[in-house]
Amino acid sequence: MVGDIDYEKVVNFGAFGYSIEKMASILMIEQEDIKKELNNSTSDFYKHYEKGRHMADYVIDLKLFELAQSGDLKALEEYEFRKNKRKRK
Repeated sequence: MVGDIDYEKVVNFGAFGYSIEKMASILMIEQEDIKKELNNSTSDFYKHYEKGRHMADYVIDLKLFELAQSGDLKALEEYEFRKNKRKRK
């Protein structure tokens, strides 16, 4: 990959679910370079992107769980839906 990568941004990209096109535009690198990195599970780019995805899931699940504990039925439904969706994968 060309140049230095700001991996804090890459973590955020994962959390936000940004497209390859958007990431390439922000980082000012070729889309093909990002595709290669995301297809290589040992690359730092891939690891940071996945960390962002997992952190976002964690934060959302935590908030839903807290709301569900306080009696928010809609939050409980969403929490259970997300939990069951993960089990099916």
